[in-house]
Amino acid sequence: MEIKQLKYFIEVAKREHLSEAALELDIAQSAISRQITQLEKELQVTLFKREGRNIHLTDEGKHLFTEATKIIDQLDETIRLFHNQSESNHFIIRIGYVESYISQVLTLLIQAFENKSDSVVEPILMEESDILNALLTDQIDIAFTELTQTLKQNSSLKINPLFEENFHIYVPKDDPITMATNPPLIQFSNKMIYELYALPSNIRQTLEKVVETPIRTVTHTQIAQYLLNKERGYIIAPSYHLLDKNPQKWVDVSLEHTELRRTICSVVRPDNRKNDLQLMLTTIEQLLSRSATYH
Repeated sequence: MEIKQLKYFIEVAKREHLSEAALELDIAQSAISRQITQLEKELQVTLFKREGRNIHLTDEGKHLFTEATKIIDQLDETIRLFHNQSESNHFIIRIGYVESYISQVLTLLIQAFENKSDSVVEPILMEESDILNALLTDQIDIAFTELTQTLKQNSSLKINPLFEENFHIYVPKDDPITMATNPPLIQFSNKMIYELYALPSNIRQTLEKVVETPIRTVTHTQIAQYLLNKERGYIIAPSYHLLDKNPQKWVDVSLEHTELRRTICSVVRPDNRKNDLQLMLTTIEQLLSRSATYH
């Protein structure tokens, strides 16, 4: 049984006239007759009584008319539902982003975009390992993520490098490292290192190759400041995460000269035709496409 057979049957049943149904459906009368015959054969019933040029529904035909009407109505309602949902989704820009400087400026970006557009933005914080697949499977429209070799090698994506993200480390004031110019990471090898919030996985891996002791995580600036005050360790963080200045207790040492750096980019699929996506990309370019935005 096919949907078109039910539709043909319903039109004939409403009119009890083949030629009128054919005219309404804009198909040949013979095509309708053929489909009705196939439907009767499959159901093993007679749907119409034929009396010369006139046809009338049988009891089985009346029963099928009731059920077929329900099926087609439900089908039409389902189609309308998805069309409405699709139209609504066309005005939603879903942004997937990894924890980075983007988190600090995302509100500004959303406001700037929504002030010029009828579309709305849904921000979604994601893991680095999930974000590319989400973009490729249309779960998100734009990705803010690290520019990796995997991304560079994917010619099906439109990639826009935005800025380089660097890191810094807070060191107790009397530590000899504070006197060094551009100290290499190896000088921190035997130190107790705390990350202020979780570092990006590749940055942490690079650091772990140098540091001999396990890297601990703290998630509050007051804890980080307490550890520094007690000279219990060093606090490493992205350049946009800052502690209150306390020159009597600790010194902020930049690590931008080291390999602890990454490039953040925006990524889209060129075949994405969502409404106002180009406006969002322009807004991103205006607000974010510059090096060291947060310095």
